[in-house]
Order: sequence, then structure tokens, then C-alpha cells
Amino acid sequence: MTTPLRPIMQYLFVLGARDPEMTIIEGLVHQAGHKVAYAMAGERRVHAGNAYAAERTSARPGQHRGPLVWVECALADDSVPRDIVVDHHREGDPGFSMPPERFWEGASLGQACSLLGIEPTRELRLAAAADHCLNAAYLGRCPGIAPEQMRAWRLTSRAAWQKVSPEVLAERIEAAIAQLQSLERLRVGRFEFADALDREIPEISEASAILGIAVMYTLAEPRSGRVKVGALNGTPEMLEAWMEFARNGLGLADVYGSPVRGYAGGYLREGPLAG
Repeated sequence: MTTPLRPIMQYLFVLGARDPEMTIIEGLVHQAGHKVAYAMAGERRVHAGNAYAAERTSARPGQHRGPLVWVECALADDSVPRDIVVDHHREGDPGFSMPPERFWEGASLGQACSLLGIEPTRELRLAAAADHCLNAAYLGRCPGIAPEQMRAWRLTSRAAWQKVSPEVLAERIEAAIAQLQSLERLRVGRFEFADALDREIPEISEASAILGIAVMYTLAEPRSGRVKVGALNGTPEMLEAWMEFARNGLGLADVYGSPVRGYAGGYLREGPLAG
């Protein structure tokens, strides 16, 4: 049995919150012969709400002397230089403003593959497009990604991640599509968003992406104790208008978003929505 060649220069990948794409990245890093550590908050790995305020990494001091690759995370005190950044969540990240036509360069998965010298397979391209700009992929705007191919892959891969059958997940998505189509519309300037505020509709984000209907929603984040108000799957112009409305009309805190990728959000300060 032949022993795989180890890379001449070894990276240490510091990984943020666990999700399907991050799990794929971790597997590829191991296969390529590089090392992995995790961004930590206390004794736990970070989650989506604190990934950019990590206290430390799980790597032992002095364990690694090569370049560090920070994947969708950062230390709160910036005490360790971020040698290489693989990310698309925050302004200034390599993939933040990448349009759907360049989804492979935009997605963290695509950036990690490029760094590791891994050629994109069909499944890797589907995962990257889904993570970077799902709505655009469903609308046929990602080169080489057919909408029906994306929907079939999403159903299979997400069912496996959620540990349910594809049939059960398909029923939930169809129910969400029916509910989304019947929702009232909220106007933000000259744009309309489906009103899913204060409603619990499983798979509403998937339904919104499939139909190409922009939606506003609320989500309680148990780990942070905060309530997020978000908007999904609108055009860049819609999301830019929504972000302005979120700050000045809804009175949200920590408003964020990437209009070119079709999402935005912010957090309730206290009490009900303003305006």
C-alpha cells in the first residue's frame, strides 16, 4: 500500500461553526494532508453567532509553525494574525462581493479547494453554489449549475444532514412553498417582500429560494438570546433598500448583508419591531 505524499508546506486550517459546507472543507483538508483546529468559545467550538469573537483556537501553543488559514472565523482580540482568510461573510472577505457568475471563487468551499489544489467536482460545485448564492443557483445564474440538478442534490444532501428521509423533507418544502405563495406582502419602498414575520414555517428559506420570492422573517437565536429579522432572496436593489429600512425604519441593531448574494439581516434591540 502506497503512503500518500505529504504537502511540502503544511497549513493549519482554523475552522468556524460546523455546518454542511464546513464539514466538507474539513474532510478535504484532512485528505490533502494538512492540519485542522477549531475556533473556540470557552470549552466549546464556536457557533454561527460567535464565530468572529472566538477566544482561542483548539491548537496547542507551538503546535504549528506554518501559515494559518482562517475559515469563517476570527479571534475577538485579533491576537493571532489571520495569515490567510477563506470566507465570504463579511465585507473585505475574498468572496464577499463575488456575484453568482463567480460562485466558485466566492464560496468558502471554492476558496479552500483552490488553496489546496483540488479540482472542482460536480458535487463540490453544487455545494459551493448552494452556500454562496442559493437563490441565484435556482434561477440558473450559476454557470454549469442546472436548477433541477440543484434541487435534487439539495434534497438528498440536506435530508442526510437533517437525518430525515428525502420524502419527508420534500413534503416540508412543498408545504412551505404553498404557505409562502399565500403570505401577504410587505412594501419596502417600491419593493415587495412576503411577510413571514413572527411565523414558524419550516423550510421557508428553501421555498423562497426555489420560487424566487423575496421574504422577510424573524428567527430567535437560542444560543445568543437575540431575535434576528432577516430578508432573503431579493435582487441587490431590494436588499440594499431593505438594509436602509432595517436601520432607519425598523430600528434594528447590527444590520448586515450582502445584496449581491441576496441576504440581509439585523437584530431587535428590545420589544416589538419599530415603525
